[in-house]
Amino acid sequence: MKTVKMSGSAAHQETEVDVDALLAAINEISESDIRHAGNDEHPQRVSVDGREWHSYRELADAFELDIRDFSVNEINR
Repeated sequence: MKTVKMSGSAAHQETEVDVDALLAAINEISESDIRHAGNDEHPQRVSVDGREWHSYRELADAFELDIRDFSVNEINR
């Protein structure tokens, strides 16, 4: 399970996101190839069907998913 820490603006919240679960959900919805276009400078950059997002939060929003649903705490409940 690959995870990434994401910080939010609400009271400086930090959430650890299960990236594999998020990408699996995106793959199920889009039925498209998901590619990590990221590098050391932009580790969260992802490309889906030719469209590129700069963060996992942007990607989740684009597919109308709540990033908090993929937090490690939510998954383990």
